[in-house]
Amino acid sequence: MAASATGVARGVFTRTSSGLVRTVGTTAFALVAAVLEGITYGLFGSIYPRSGGEYVPLSRAVHPLVGFVASFSQTFWQTFVTGVIVAGACTLGWGPMLTMLGLQTGNETLTNIGLWFDSPTGWFVFGTIAIVLFMYMLYRGMRVYFSVQRWLFTIALGAYVVFILVMILGSVGVFNFEANFDKYAGAGAYASLLKDGAAATDLNPPFSGTQTLYYTIWPAYLFLFAVLSLAFSGEIKNVKRGQLIAIPVAQIVGGVLVILTSFFARTSVGSDTLLAAGAVGADKFPLHYSWLTMLASVMADNVLLTIIINLSVVILTTYVAASTAIYATRGVLAWGIDGMAPAKAGEVSDRYHSPTYAILTVTVLAIGVLAIYSFTDWFKWIAALAPMSMVFLFTTFVAALFPFFKREAYEASPAKIEIFGVPLMTITGLLGSAMMAYMVYRAVVDENFGPTTPITRITMIGIFVLGAIWYFVARYIRQRQGVNVAARFQEIPIE
Repeated sequence: MAASATGVARGVFTRTSSGLVRTVGTTAFALVAAVLEGITYGLFGSIYPRSGGEYVPLSRAVHPLVGFVASFSQTFWQTFVTGVIVAGACTLGWGPMLTMLGLQTGNETLTNIGLWFDSPTGWFVFGTIAIVLFMYMLYRGMRVYFSVQRWLFTIALGAYVVFILVMILGSVGVFNFEANFDKYAGAGAYASLLKDGAAATDLNPPFSGTQTLYYTIWPAYLFLFAVLSLAFSGEIKNVKRGQLIAIPVAQIVGGVLVILTSFFARTSVGSDTLLAAGAVGADKFPLHYSWLTMLASVMADNVLLTIIINLSVVILTTYVAASTAIYATRGVLAWGIDGMAPAKAGEVSDRYHSPTYAILTVTVLAIGVLAIYSFTDWFKWIAALAPMSMVFLFTTFVAALFPFFKREAYEASPAKIEIFGVPLMTITGLLGSAMMAYMVYRAVVDENFGPTTPITRITMIGIFVLGAIWYFVARYIRQRQGVNVAARFQEIPIE
């Protein structure tokens, strides 16, 4: 969340912006859409309390082909994201922290280590270590994983609160960003930044309702992905209400943090500074990074605060990758149980009760993605968020209609919550779908965000097609083996 919040806080002012009004408006719109999605997912998941993400609900409620294709796409992209995001921890966290510490202490070795972390070799080495460690925790079981996650998340959240407090202190004059920026970037550097920024963009842009709506997709994806917890529904004790509460609460807390970050970034560092930092380009920016965490570290001018601020980004970014890895492993596990993948994929460790071969498969694939991402340009053009958001939208819409085409299952489920006789999941699902449809459209056509080139669109569509081919081949093989595939999809799988 910290890495995402940092990106939003900076992104708010590096595109055409109208300050706080736009920050709050776009974030609020995105947050409302995400909470509606989250409530709908929580209710839908309570009907089919099994691990595997959207796979089990869609394959049982709509059709096995639909469920598998959606799951195949999501699992593919979650595996891809696992391999890529661990590299992001170096760019967003380790690099800024160590280079800033090098400036503050006058230690060039620290600066060089920071630059090494944010290099292809650094991405691959750190990323591989991180992937192996959190995959090992997953192998040891969700109890071990959640225990470690709880402690690290507590540390990271506390550090993130310190980050916000630093910006609050900067807003009231305790810290002087301009003076400290010149201290580290050179005399007159702050004035030069604003001058170069003004030449590159309008540092005081007028309000634009159209641009405000366009921008909504950027904060949206900070909140929509909370529904990934549906991947391990079968491993939650209070599955009837656990997801329904946890998903929206996580989204709301994240939204509050993003709004606070955006607001105090504007009041402490300055909206014109942030716009200029985003407009001048890396070659003209006098520091190694222009991330908001780097700017906050400059403003605080304190070694300990630099470590605290950037440590939150390292931890939370790495655990985003761990979350996507959970989804991918549970997707493969669910396929193995249903016979859509080799039987080994559905095997669970007798000792740790974890999907051993599913974890091993995703580990190898994620490290492979990381290697390709680190040392080639093959994956630089891939946009994963558009296809993932399509599945989010489709699942939310299906859940909205579920009480009507699966009435008996709905009536007997914990999801039967109604307002004036109308199912709650229908209300939230339809409203959420309407708002998400716009954001999905923007995710597809936005030149800075979506798959706007022929090869990216072919890849996005190709994954769905490959999933369909996989389904028919797997079904054919199982039928040749005498397995009644259709019967398996008539019941909720065991775990």
